[in-house]
Amino acid sequence: MRKNLYGAFTLVEMLIVMGILIILMAVGITAGRFAINRANDVAHQNAADQIYTALQAYYTDEREFPAAIDCGAAACTPETLIAEDTYPLYKYMDQGSFNGGTEATYYYFVETTQQQSVLVCVTLGGVDDAKELGLYCTGNGFNDTLLLGGLVTGKEVPFAAGGVYNTIVTDAGNAGSDWDGKAWGTPA
Repeated sequence: MRKNLYGAFTLVEMLIVMGILIILMAVGITAGRFAINRANDVAHQNAADQIYTALQAYYTDEREFPAAIDCGAAACTPETLIAEDTYPLYKYMDQGSFNGGTEATYYYFVETTQQQSVLVCVTLGGVDDAKELGLYCTGNGFNDTLLLGGLVTGKEVPFAAGGVYNTIVTDAGNAGSDWDGKAWGTPA
């Protein structure tokens, strides 16, 4: 009877094990990146919803949404709406709990004739939607012809969806604020 002198793996066995590990790593990295991207999207959506909830509380007290005169500027921006106690939403938000997620641009639109319709939108692809992932909008101004021409009909606005997307990100009257992942302002 012949006795095997080697107690180690063969080259073929090592290559098979390495191949399996590489496949598992590729699957794990892909799933991890998807989870991180989804978490960022949820953080952005929650932040936009939080601003809208504060706007609803403001509306309950004032019977209108904040407009330019309320912010003392040419236009109310998400930053000026919640930044200081002199601005309209400061008392309606718990300042310590606002988290805008990773880098993004937030937009605020109010129908100015009666101040009854409002939209808060956030880019899902970073500042100015650099990754071209589209926007998420919340509010009560969907289909309102006095607000952005009624072009926004749903919460999800895909990148380059014709007039809808362009109206939100390039409209001369838009009121955008950049969130750098930690605070309002231009990312470094």
